[in-house]
Amino acid sequence: MRCPHCNVGINLEIDYTDTWIKKDYDQTKMGYDIAYGHCPVCEELIVLLRNGIAKSAEDFDGTSLKEIMQEEVIYPRFITRKVEPEVPERYQKDFKEACAVLPLSPKASAALSRRILQDILREKFSIKHPSLDQEIKDFIKLKDIPTYLAQAVDAVRNIGNFAAHPLKDTNTGEVIDVEPGEADWLLEVIEALFDFAFVQPIKLEEKKQALNRKLQSAGKPAMKG
Repeated sequence: MRCPHCNVGINLEIDYTDTWIKKDYDQTKMGYDIAYGHCPVCEELIVLLRNGIAKSAEDFDGTSLKEIMQEEVIYPRFITRKVEPEVPERYQKDFKEACAVLPLSPKASAALSRRILQDILREKFSIKHPSLDQEIKDFIKLKDIPTYLAQAVDAVRNIGNFAAHPLKDTNTGEVIDVEPGEADWLLEVIEALFDFAFVQPIKLEEKKQALNRKLQSAGKPAMKG
């Protein structure tokens, strides 16, 4: 999982509370518990609410549930993802909102992310069509797009199942059902697109200017291009 505090991928070592049993649930012994641990990187507390099939007394081995059906981060309430200052403010604002609503509504988070994706394709890369599907197809054909990014953006169409959910394609900000993992994947893609479209060009230009200053002070010609 990713730490909701520092956004680093971690293996969280957790402890468990006792299991609370739900009664009369289709004759299956269902329950829920609280799992908690500290991020090994930032050492902040993470608390999870878990629902699933409870273990019988003879199966109990120190853990609470036999099968976890649902798991939700309940502390911290909002997931933090760092956005580099090179990213324009309007995109930062929408991205942070998409991150904040993810635990509450993956559908709303995905809608915000799709809108960010379409806005970047239109405004940064001058790709504009009535459908996001066609805009993505044009984007991945651009010659300077890294393969990893082209594949990641193209996967948005496949994971989102645009054929079955045409509103995702033609009305990107519509709040509609999402596939498992779709909202999280969209956030990952937006982060990669931010880095390629905004962060790296500015950082490379800054390094170029710094090198040119060194060359100039040494009486040598500046870099071309």
